[in-house]
Amino acid sequence: MRSRERALRLRKRHAWGAVLIVLFALPVLQPAGIRAIEEPAGGFFAWFAEIAPSPRLNVPDDEAPDGPSPRERALELEYVHLWERHLQTQERLRAIGELKQALVRSELDRLPAGVLARVTRAHDPVPLRRSILIDRGRADGVRVGHPVVMGKTYLGRVRLARKHSALVQLVTDPRSRLEVFVRTSKGQMLRGFVRRDGSEDGFDRLRLEFVRLPADGSTIKPGAPVFTSNYDERVPAHLLIGSVHEVSDPDLDRMPSLTLRPAMDLDRATEVIVLLTDATRNRKPSARKR
Repeated sequence: MRSRERALRLRKRHAWGAVLIVLFALPVLQPAGIRAIEEPAGGFFAWFAEIAPSPRLNVPDDEAPDGPSPRERALELEYVHLWERHLQTQERLRAIGELKQALVRSELDRLPAGVLARVTRAHDPVPLRRSILIDRGRADGVRVGHPVVMGKTYLGRVRLARKHSALVQLVTDPRSRLEVFVRTSKGQMLRGFVRRDGSEDGFDRLRLEFVRLPADGSTIKPGAPVFTSNYDERVPAHLLIGSVHEVSDPDLDRMPSLTLRPAMDLDRATEVIVLLTDATRNRKPSARKR
């Protein structure tokens, strides 16, 4: 009898020892745990804590996602779109501010209305022409002869107006001719005429003609700005055309030969403004007559 009780106690000790060995060995043999045991136990204790147990993702390590989630990619794409829209708005506000300053200086009886247009073709397919195509036309109030600007920079005039589009003849077109002002070293504004003078290194050039220097010794230096004049009622004065690049023969009858660099940049001309200047006119001339 005693031997039987001793054998039972020995078996209990061996059983508890085996249980302890298993409990200590499980974290080493199964680091991820035993799903059949842990999930029921986790659900039981979570029910007491009123917390729903999160399911265990049974994903192998070599198949775990290592990139951004679809939601993160969508948010990044939306951020890029918003940032691009913000930059476009900033550029638009800057251009409108420059145009407003130029129009205030032009001394019009009232400021003209403007139509914002998108450039659908920035370069003319015909090599002998210089024009752009915009997505505004007669339905938007655009008419032939209306000036087109990008900020304070004068681009040209509407040459052909369709219902929902218009062709703009640039100031660099061979058939374009425009009266302008050029500023001298003493701040005087002298009148002249601008026309195309070919191209150099892929860039169009303009020539300023019939500018007569005054007898007070003032000169025209490279870098001097050239603006639209107040000759045409549809084209406001003081819109920027470009700057003087070269000055030759300044002492020949006080009529130098001037080469200009246009201020327009068609590579960044994504939006332009058409000025509806039918009912505006310059108040008074602001330049010295010849």
